[in-house]
Amino acid sequence: MMSFLERASAVRERVPAARGGRYKIGTGRRNTLQLLETIENIYNIKDLDSLLDRVLYEARRFVRADAGTLYLKSGDRLYFNYVQNDTLFTDGGAENKYLYSRHSIDVDRSSLAGYVAASGESLLIDDVYHIHSDVSFTFNPAFDAKSSYRTQSMLIVPLKNRDDEVIGVLQLINAKSEDGKIMPFSEQDRLFIIQFARSAANTIEQARLGQEMVLRMVELAELRDPYETASHAKRVGAYCVEIYQRWAAAQRLPEKRVQDTKEVLRTAAMLHDVGKVAVSDTILRKPGELTESEQKKIRFHTVFGARLFKHERSAWDKMAAEVVLNHHERWDGKGYPGKIPDIFADDIQFGEGKKGIEVPLSARIVAIADVFDALISERAYKEAWNKDVVFDYIKNEAGRQFDPSLVAIFLEIPDVIMAIREKYPF
Repeated sequence: MMSFLERASAVRERVPAARGGRYKIGTGRRNTLQLLETIENIYNIKDLDSLLDRVLYEARRFVRADAGTLYLKSGDRLYFNYVQNDTLFTDGGAENKYLYSRHSIDVDRSSLAGYVAASGESLLIDDVYHIHSDVSFTFNPAFDAKSSYRTQSMLIVPLKNRDDEVIGVLQLINAKSEDGKIMPFSEQDRLFIIQFARSAANTIEQARLGQEMVLRMVELAELRDPYETASHAKRVGAYCVEIYQRWAAAQRLPEKRVQDTKEVLRTAAMLHDVGKVAVSDTILRKPGELTESEQKKIRFHTVFGARLFKHERSAWDKMAAEVVLNHHERWDGKGYPGKIPDIFADDIQFGEGKKGIEVPLSARIVAIADVFDALISERAYKEAWNKDVVFDYIKNEAGRQFDPSLVAIFLEIPDVIMAIREKYPF
């Protein structure tokens, strides 16, 4: 019985080099080791959104694909979860990965991805505009027509879990040679990407379970406050990742550190108001103005929430605790709960507000994201604000409520922010 390493090497050496155009005879073992390294790159990612983005990126990088889509299956439909395209989505076009991900397609033979999901088989197509007439799948050119993109070669593989169930589809588009010319994917590409997809599917299932646990915590808060929904949590998490990524780029932080922080930040941001489970719903659902006593009780959700992460066994626990406790602090020091010696004390008095960089970076980012989404959304006590008014409010509060450097970043990406709102509607 040959091992996967031996089988991959043997297959690669049998296929003529001209078919793939990138591999030399006898390089199977080297590329198999590259595959194992690629799998390792995704193995320890716990955040589902970060994982899906990275799975698609690593698959594309391995076979030099210009573009790709990662679909997840739900019922009899495939949902666009992440879309990447180096030709179309240049710098300044990050909103596209959210806009295109709102769509879904049927799991049937009316599309190539739908066929793969329905059949469980992979497809390797040199030119989608010249598919043989005797096959049972077709290419839909609608995206190309709409975007002026020219899809040519495609490699599409199912994402199958340990039970051999298709949970999604990985679609790679337009393999590129070293000099940037579009070329067919190879049989070797298919072999390696199928193996990668199997590992990715299992990792995705694990991350899904983790996200479900986080969303259940959000749903507990929703029992008290109907506006603390899963969609609100996902939007705030996505806003924060986009803000942090641009802040980190300006600081020239190492890529590994940025990736690790994005993963933890998204989840911590989603849980920013989990402490509301300890606040009476008669207060949270009350229309109109709150009394001073009621306002004080709501403000304690920061302390109650932070107590949930008292053990701080991981980076996630630490960041979740600092976000939950500090996301209502202000840049000018007029926020709450302020400096508290011991949040586990029986009798807690709010202290002097933390000011400037005394407030953790994660909480300063969440503060902007949370306020934006609250203002642009309807609440029991107010109508939704016009988006232009909300952006003006955030701008005017720079240096007072919010970190001015983070506000500047936020105001540079209004299209991305609004695309996130469309991806996670109410």
